Amino acid sequence: MPASKGIKLYGAKAIAAMFKEYKQLEDFKVLGRINLESLQHDQKRRALRAVNFIKLKRCGKIKCRTCADGSTQRKYVPREEASSPTLSFEALMGIVLVSAYEQRDTAISDVPGAYLHAEMPDDKFTILKIEGEFVDIMYEVNPEYKDDVR
Repeated sequence: MPASKGIKLYGAKAIAAMFKEYKQLEDFKVLGRINLESLQHDQKRRALRAVNFIKLKRCGKIKCRTCADGSTQRKYVPREEASSPTLSFEALMGIVLVSAYEQRDTAISDVPGAYLHAEMPDDKFTILKIEGEFVDIMYEVNPEYKDDVR
């Protein structure tokens, strides 16, 4: 569900989950500051809006996910460059079947913030706009961002 609805429904627990998500973005150095005056008009126009989602997991834990709304990129970024390759269901079933047939040992693991570990060339960056009530949460994570609020 959208985070604004999640905050209304779950209150402080949802805000704590958002704080944890934004802290992770900060810890992995995903976010940074940029001088607004140094940007060209086209760069400002192509800034992506941050979207936040809240989920109540089966175990009762509340999770938040923040991502960029890339729908506006469809106009100027080729599809191959804008999407993340994911494992198809058929490929997964093939791996499971071969592993079972060959009686291989298997394990499941989780890489926290897996996409945040991806390397990005220094000359490429995306401008992410955090809006509304989420701005307050972001600069609680890093008070330096307060100077960048417009």
